[in-house]
Amino acid sequence: MTSFLKVDGTKIVDGSGKEVILRGAGLGGWMTMENFISGYPGCEFQIREALQNVLGEQRANFFFDKFLEYFFGDEDAIFFKTLGLNCIRIAIGYRHFEDDMNPRVLKKEGFAHLDRVIHACAAQGIYTILDMHTAPGGQNGGWHSDHGTHIANFWLHKDFQDRLIWLWTEIAAHYKDNEWIAGYNPMNEPADPQYSGLITYYDRVYEAIQGVDPNHILFFDGNTYATDFSRFPEDATNVGQMPRIPSMTIQSLGFPSRRNPTLGPRSKCEG
Repeated sequence: MTSFLKVDGTKIVDGSGKEVILRGAGLGGWMTMENFISGYPGCEFQIREALQNVLGEQRANFFFDKFLEYFFGDEDAIFFKTLGLNCIRIAIGYRHFEDDMNPRVLKKEGFAHLDRVIHACAAQGIYTILDMHTAPGGQNGGWHSDHGTHIANFWLHKDFQDRLIWLWTEIAAHYKDNEWIAGYNPMNEPADPQYSGLITYYDRVYEAIQGVDPNHILFFDGNTYATDFSRFPEDATNVGQMPRIPSMTIQSLGFPSRRNPTLGPRSKCEG
């Protein structure tokens, strides 16, 4: 038996009040393809366009469906369990659920593989956190936000913000009864130059999600790629009935560094 996780002060607890320490990893490169993982020098939408141009729409769709199927399966959840992990943060992209040329029309097929992986993890006693890794217009200037420019247009156009809030209500409605979801991460690594837009978005998405799902924790990244929490309100950990806590992503902690460069000093590579 499990229960919805809750926030109690600075702790995450289960339904009986027992503290739950989430020990986990991120499932990157799956429902958000990042070029440092895939090896392709571009954004996910560009990868998909390139293969469609070569293979045609039907074969390209088949390829990516199989990519999602084989990338993570039951055996992978079992492996994560053997590592002593009890939580996986799943990076998802908005394009799986909504088309830029057909906004606010839910692509229900986007849930198929996500449902499967959440279920596979739950079968091993592993919680999941749903991380919105890409936003319409791009929440930062990085390639991993899958918008193709260096400008974070999400903060410049209210309609982009409205669309993402709409999408979160659809996702929350779909998963509101799933106790193996630890919570939602409404935006990965935001970079709002003015900061005020981020706080406004968080307030709005909090209210929207709470309206359909009062059960799940919200994990909020700080500004500037999840490094700056300086302008978060002091009561951000206890607002309304839904617990919400600031989150530090792996970006804040640092990726592993290469101790032994492949090529060595430039002087040894010349001549």
